[in-house]
Amino acid sequence: LPAMFAVPRAVAQRIATQRPALTRAAAPSLFCRGFATHKGQCHCGEVHFEVEGKPDWSAICHCSICRRTHSAPYAELCGYKPDNVKVTKGAESLNMYNVHGKSKEDRYFCKVCGSKVYSMLNHLGCKAVHLQNLTSPNHGADGKLHDDFKPSCHIFYASGTITNLDALPKFETLPEAFGGDGKQLPNDFHDTR
Repeated sequence: LPAMFAVPRAVAQRIATQRPALTRAAAPSLFCRGFATHKGQCHCGEVHFEVEGKPDWSAICHCSICRRTHSAPYAELCGYKPDNVKVTKGAESLNMYNVHGKSKEDRYFCKVCGSKVYSMLNHLGCKAVHLQNLTSPNHGADGKLHDDFKPSCHIFYASGTITNLDALPKFETLPEAFGGDGKQLPNDFHDTR
C-alpha cells in the first residue's frame, strides 16, 4: 500500500478526542470496508462507474483547480484505492485533463455532458469519485448523504472563497495524513481576511 494509508493511524489516535467524524475515515479499527458495490454515473448517463465498499476518506476540496473545473465553490470527493473504482460503461466517452501535464491529478470527465466522473490523485496513489455522482446510495436531488459517505473535513480551505459554518475541521492545505502540515483554519476564515 502507498505510504498515505499507513499515516492515518497516528493521526486518528492523536485526534480521536477532537473529531470523531475525521477518525471514522482514518482509524484502523473503523477502517473496515464493506463488500457492497456502489454505483454512479455522469449527468447524461453515458459513463457509469462502480466503487467497492465504503470510501477510505471523504473530503470537501476548495483548491482552485477543483473550483474552476467544477465551476463551483468546492468539490466533494470520496477516496478509494485505484482498484476499487471501475468504469463499467462508456470508458471511451471519458476525456482527461491535468493542466497540460502540470497537475498531480488526472481529472476524468464525460466528453458528452462534461460531468466530472473521477480523479486519479497520482501524488496520493488513489482515485477520488465525485460524491454527487453516486446513484447508489443516492446522493442526488433529495440532498441526503449516506453516513458512510459524509465528508469528514475541508481541504485547501485557505484557497477557497466561501465560508462553511459546519463543524468539520478546515485545513489550510491538507491534513497530516495526506502529507500536509495539518494546520486548521476557523470557519469564518474567508470573512476575516
